[in-house]
Amino acid sequence: MTKDCQDPLELPKPLSTLAIGSVPFDSAQQALDLMSGTLDIPAHPQLVSLSPWEDMLLSASSGFPALAVDSENNLSVTTANREEAMANFYEQFFSKDLSFLALDPKSSAGFEAFLARAGSDPQFGSRFLKSQVIGPITFGQMVRVEGANNLVDDPALLEIASLAMGGRAAWAASRIRALGRQPVVFLDEPGLTGYGSAFSTLTPETVISTLERAVNAARQNGPVLVGCHVCGNTDWSLLTKVGLDIINFDAYEYLSTICLYPGPIGTFLEEGGFLAWGVVPTREFDSSISARQLADLIRSGWSTLAAKGVNLKLLKERTLLTSACGLGRLTEEQAQGILQILPKVASILTTDLG
Repeated sequence: MTKDCQDPLELPKPLSTLAIGSVPFDSAQQALDLMSGTLDIPAHPQLVSLSPWEDMLLSASSGFPALAVDSENNLSVTTANREEAMANFYEQFFSKDLSFLALDPKSSAGFEAFLARAGSDPQFGSRFLKSQVIGPITFGQMVRVEGANNLVDDPALLEIASLAMGGRAAWAASRIRALGRQPVVFLDEPGLTGYGSAFSTLTPETVISTLERAVNAARQNGPVLVGCHVCGNTDWSLLTKVGLDIINFDAYEYLSTICLYPGPIGTFLEEGGFLAWGVVPTREFDSSISARQLADLIRSGWSTLAAKGVNLKLLKERTLLTSACGLGRLTEEQAQGILQILPKVASILTTDLG
């Protein structure tokens, strides 16, 4: 939730629309043009069809100690000089100069174009701008440790991952604040979808401590609204305990799952948090889906949570709207349709705010 260092921030208006980040366009300008007249909070476009380095994993690799990339773009931590590299990471991180975690030029085409647009157009995200970085748990699940298991099973490296991803979020937030806008940065954690399954080694304590460390790191250089995006089912109560400002979930396919946690969700909202409802499907989107249908889905979620004791007025006021997931693997036409329907859903729901 909003900490003391967050007090200077305004809060997004109810039903604000924002994007997850990845887009199917080869041109940053095409994505920015679409978001400019459509979304309340534009997101930095990750041009995943342009380069694999724009994808969430590779774009997070810069600055991480002892990390190697093979010819197929797989990441692994090497054992050679690992301890020295880790010590150097901590020295740089605690110096407060986070430039070593800046996006590599191979990964920054969308981000730099995004900042340039905001700098030249005061109406582009006039209050808020959003960026995103892979969350430390998902990063840890996707990176191997040489001769061992995944990074997520190595406590020392997972701690560094939480600081590195949170630090990169702080670096991005600083770039946005420099433009006179308020930053929103999401930790994208699709890997939490598998939490609790027989194949997951994660404990509740590991999830909470790892995310809490990343959230605190994201705030170290100034005020920022920190969100977490999970595009499947998870234990939503854990996310309410790590100091987030925004929890983003797939409301189209997994609405019933978040309704299982009315107590933690109600407390999260009362303490200043927002729910970002991923109401527009990405896997099943087609032109037959109407804005009214999606608005009614949100209303059903509001009603269900209210019936379980969540303050309905607060629930409505703390609702943001997104797509269910990123758009990078869709067609350009689907991406356009999804972003264009979001403000229509918001417009319909405005009548419910009273």
